[in-house]
Formats: sequence, structure tokens, C-alpha cells
Amino acid sequence: MLTDRQLHLLNVIVEDFVDSGSPIGSKKLIEQHNLNVSPATIRAEMKRLEDHGLIEKMHSSSGRIPSEAGYKFYVEALQNEFPYEENFFIDQTNFVDFRMLAKDIAMDTQYLSIATTTEIDKRSISQIHLTYLTPTNLVLIIVYENGNVEHQQISWQVRLTRQEIERMNNYLNQNLLAIIEGNIHLDVNHQGFKQLPLSHLKSEIVKKAHTTSHTIYFEGREYLYEIIDSDNLNAVKETLKLIDSDDLPGILSQVDSDHIQVTLGQEIDKNLEGISIVTSPIHLHNMNGKIAVIGPTQMSYRKVFNKLASINHLL
Repeated sequence: MLTDRQLHLLNVIVEDFVDSGSPIGSKKLIEQHNLNVSPATIRAEMKRLEDHGLIEKMHSSSGRIPSEAGYKFYVEALQNEFPYEENFFIDQTNFVDFRMLAKDIAMDTQYLSIATTTEIDKRSISQIHLTYLTPTNLVLIIVYENGNVEHQQISWQVRLTRQEIERMNNYLNQNLLAIIEGNIHLDVNHQGFKQLPLSHLKSEIVKKAHTTSHTIYFEGREYLYEIIDSDNLNAVKETLKLIDSDDLPGILSQVDSDHIQVTLGQEIDKNLEGISIVTSPIHLHNMNGKIAVIGPTQMSYRKVFNKLASINHLL
């Protein structure tokens, strides 16, 4: 547990290092921040921060830089400065769409900005049909109201008779709408059905009735090139590959939070070490989405937080 003075000192070290890129020494701290304590006290407090693993010494300098743990401690404290909101809403008079929003954030922060939207569309199912193959295999046939038909083979360890499958087929069709809308509790014991097959079929039907689509907008890719150095070259390459792949929505979904949050790259993938991702949920024009700001671990987190907070407000 840090004292208030140690926490303040850590914040100053992180933010000074972000601004200057140079290791921070006790003399510099006293000169630039008018700290009302002696150099010996500052050195002692820095030693305690180092003992906690929050700052570390560079071989070529007597100064200190934040460690990975130090950055995490700093950003967690910073997150507490920005109150939790039930939802984040965007001022719709200032932003026409998500691309414009991403561009505005990229220009103001000078970091790569990504806006993603997620839309869930319902597909109307007219009926389903279960076709017996073996006691542990069947085919689920989905017939949509537009005439499209999908087939899916389903297997499990439970053995079923043809009669059991026919009973499940009738039950699922009779309750199809309620199942899709989530308005029914399948009391398998009362109905005499086996738990695993019926629950599995219900889950598959619900998934077939809802499709998820993602739209992604990138702005400020050039800022990613500007942060390349010998320490993060591989991470920048991996980030560029990531944003050009189809994996990005899945990666960002791992950062599932209802407030502004920082995730260090290596927490997602070891190849992203040296990169940080700041994410925030957003709501614009009745659409939900997420903003991700990507930059070096040595990022100006306070600037990014202030920008995201400035565009978010409750309607």
C-alpha cells in the first residue's frame, strides 16, 4: 500500500517520463515540481517505489523509469478519477458517424483510434426439423421465413431414440417464438426430456435467429508509425497485422468493460508488449460500440482519458 506522497511521486514520474522520454531523477523532480521535501527524502521514497517494483533503473542513467507494474498501478488510479457511468453517450450534434468520431479522437490524442460498432440482427425462423442419424447424432434443419434453409449436424454423448427426437422436435416448434425471445424456461424434468440435448438445441436455435455484424473504422494509423523504436518494433508490426486481420473484434471483446479502461498489450498477446490499449464503450445514433485508442506503453494516458471523457456524457 502506497502512502499519498508515494502515489503522488509515482504519478509525477510516469507523467514526466511520458512527456520527456528520459529517466527521472530526484533533482529533476524537485526542480520541476517544487516538492516541499529534501532531496534525501525524495531519494528514499523513490527507493521504496523501486522496492515495490513500480519503477526501475536504466543501466545508462541514474534516473528511474516506470515499470510495467508501475504503469498498471498508475492507470488503475487514473481510472478511479473518472466516474463510472451506466452508459456512455456521444453528443450527436458534434459527430455524424463513428468514422468521424474516430478521426476526431485520433487527431486530438495523436494515437491510432479505432471505432467498432456491433449490430445484432434477428432472422425470422418459420420452423425447425430434427432428423435422426444415430442415437448420438442428428441434423438440425432451420427453415427461415425468407425461404433459406440451413443444416447443422449435432452430436453428444447422450443416446436418444427416434421417438425422443420426434417429441423434442414437436416441443421446440410449438414453443419456437418463446425460445427465440428468451421467454420460456425449459423444464426438462417436467417434460420428460434429457437435459443436455434439449438445452443444446435451444442454444443453437437462438444463435441461428440472431446474427452479429461488426463495422470497424481506423483513423490515425500514421501515428502508430511515429512511435516505432527498437523496444516496440515487433509490437507495432503485430498491431498493424492485427488491425488488418479479421481478429480485431474478437480481441477487443476480450477487453469487456463498462467504463474507460487500459489494457497493456501483453495482457492480450505476448507479441503486443510495448503497446497499450485504452477502451471505452460508446453509444451514438442508437448504436452501441467501442472506441479503442492504441499507442505505446509510454502513452499520455491522462490526455486520452480526458478526451474520451470529454466526448462522453449522459443524455
